Amino acid sequence: MINNLIRSLNIDISYAVNSFIYGIRKLPILDDLITDDIYKSKISKRIISVISIILSCIKLLVFRLSYCSVIYFISIFLFNDSKYFSHIFFLFTMIGLFINNKLLNTSVKRYLSILVFNMNARSYMFSSFSWDLILNVILNSVGFIVFSNFCDISLVTSLLLIIICLLSRVVGEGFNILYYKRFNYIWYNNYPLYFSVLGILLGLCFTPFINIFINNIFLIGSVIVLGILSIISFIYLLSIKDYKIMFKQLNTLKNAVNSKEAEAYSRQSMVEIKNKHKEVDKSKIEGKMGYDLFNTLFYERHKEILINSVKKFALIIVFIYIGIIVGSCFDKSVYPTMNSFLHNRLGMFVFLMYFINRGAIVTQAMFYNCDHAMLTYNFYRERGVILGLFKKRLISIIKINLIPSILIGIGNTILFYISGGTDLITYISSFMFIVMFSIFFSVHYLVLYYLLQPYNKDMQMKKMSYGIASFLTYYFSYVIFFELVVSTVTLSIISIVFVVLYIIIGLFLVNKFAPRTFKLNK
Repeated sequence: MINNLIRSLNIDISYAVNSFIYGIRKLPILDDLITDDIYKSKISKRIISVISIILSCIKLLVFRLSYCSVIYFISIFLFNDSKYFSHIFFLFTMIGLFINNKLLNTSVKRYLSILVFNMNARSYMFSSFSWDLILNVILNSVGFIVFSNFCDISLVTSLLLIIICLLSRVVGEGFNILYYKRFNYIWYNNYPLYFSVLGILLGLCFTPFINIFINNIFLIGSVIVLGILSIISFIYLLSIKDYKIMFKQLNTLKNAVNSKEAEAYSRQSMVEIKNKHKEVDKSKIEGKMGYDLFNTLFYERHKEILINSVKKFALIIVFIYIGIIVGSCFDKSVYPTMNSFLHNRLGMFVFLMYFINRGAIVTQAMFYNCDHAMLTYNFYRERGVILGLFKKRLISIIKINLIPSILIGIGNTILFYISGGTDLITYISSFMFIVMFSIFFSVHYLVLYYLLQPYNKDMQMKKMSYGIASFLTYYFSYVIFFELVVSTVTLSIISIVFVVLYIIIGLFLVNKFAPRTFKLNK
């Protein structure tokens, strides 16, 4: 097993090194300076290997600390007390038990290791799984060491949560493989079950409102239960003999290579339309012409893709607000804090609006089912065509994203009312702030799509600038609004001015630059 782990890590490092060299050779300045000889240079490869290992370690630490940071801010945001960090961490770990399963993941590494280099699939699975568990313990330990300085977490609680994380990974992998062998598909593709489990566990995050939260006694009981289940799961994983068959079914060349770690393949699965949706009701397009007709055809054919995910978010939002409302009725002492928060810290909802906005999925669907073919025609990149279609698409995306934002606005209005109420202007301002930022992110994704069109024909993202621009816009919005302590009315006025200016600037930039930037990538 150790030998297989070493071989697996060597393959991983070699793949990372060659990808790194390929990437830097694509940079315009370095293209002529770096030749093919660098692939033969042992010294260069060793230096790059060290750099890759260091960057990987930094990446893992940053991700884990970011994960702990999110949980910390959620505990402060919801309950104004870091002692509930362990409560939320435990529930997020239970969510991870169901959704953070890696043994059946599609990847280039697995395709190369098992199907190209013919490594023993069972031995490979246990070696990579063991390494993943060791990393999990190390990273969680570092996370708790860092955040024990900020949170009210004892050493015993930290150790129990680290053990629970370890055991839950084993249980989760056993459950995932059992489900796959029984139904022949990964369990989280069963959307009703997936969102039901996710909704219940997220809902339990709000139980401290009714003075129910996870303590050390509960954690000890969880360790015992998960310990028994993990032993059963581990024995089950050892008993399986056909890992290679499962890997062959899941890790095809198309999935592993063409889709770049299955990410693009997942995107294609999300945005593909079914045959039953290709026929459009004639009454929907009657009297429409030009860009309006073109956009309506696209929208009607993609209703399932565009609306279903929004409906799921809407259900989760309703469930969460019901949980908060019911929970606060049992503990009315939270009303003053709730009312003060809604009056002065509404800017924090920018964080939520960023994650529920469906602009990215919509633009992916636009490209995969429409633009990647239409961009082969020169007329499709003419200024008038681009601007006309951009406006129609913008209206459609705004309509889609307004559904969850309106529900959040209504939810906040109800929370305002039950927590002591406010004046009519503040009610309207609170609602308008949420709606305006929903519009902002709708515009934002579409502007980035036209200015930095990042995909190639296989839905692989070929432009880092798209991801960087998206992150920076969110980051500056987060920095400006998350820490901004102003009245809801002032915040609403700022958001309206900000979004209107952004729309004007976005239209100007698309009109000026999109004829050159909106094109197919190789």
